[in-house]
Amino acid sequence: MIALITYDAPHRKTQDLLTKLILKGYSEIRLVVIPWVSRKNFQPIYRHRPSARVDLTTEELCERLNIAFERVEINELDRYFTEHPFDHIMIAGAGILPEDLAKNHKVINSHPGFLPNMKGLDAFKWAIYNAQPIGVTTHYISEKADEGELIDKQLVPIYREDTFHSLAYRVYEKEIQMMVEAIGKIESGEASL
Repeated sequence: MIALITYDAPHRKTQDLLTKLILKGYSEIRLVVIPWVSRKNFQPIYRHRPSARVDLTTEELCERLNIAFERVEINELDRYFTEHPFDHIMIAGAGILPEDLAKNHKVINSHPGFLPNMKGLDAFKWAIYNAQPIGVTTHYISEKADEGELIDKQLVPIYREDTFHSLAYRVYEKEIQMMVEAIGKIESGEASL
């Protein structure tokens, strides 16, 4: 059984990850829904994440895809996953999660940067700015953001005709692909770098 931690709001990455998991043949999936938290006055200078999504509530999404869901307060995630064991716990959408969750459970994250070089929310933009490799890393979360045991990391190719947004979208697609592939890498023992 796979748990996807996500926001209680329509969310593109959640929808894309769910779709890819289902198409890959995974059927035992549960959304673990945490409250949406708006960021005050957050306006990125350059938007780079795909935001077009199907405007469905969590209930509608789960009903249409025949997926179970449960709402859990963010500070109750550790207890929830202790009481409800899953084969894999993945982050589809969440801010910084509680330290006890990272200490007590293996939670898979996809990061749009080549760890440990590029950390933080805007890692993709900083990689461009600092002429660093453009890549994606899947890893288990730890008590510190964008650290923890690596599962996989891959470079994203850059083409002559690329624009900022075409490259950003390719990074996003690689994040989704690598999240789905992380399950197989973990189960086959290929996960440790």
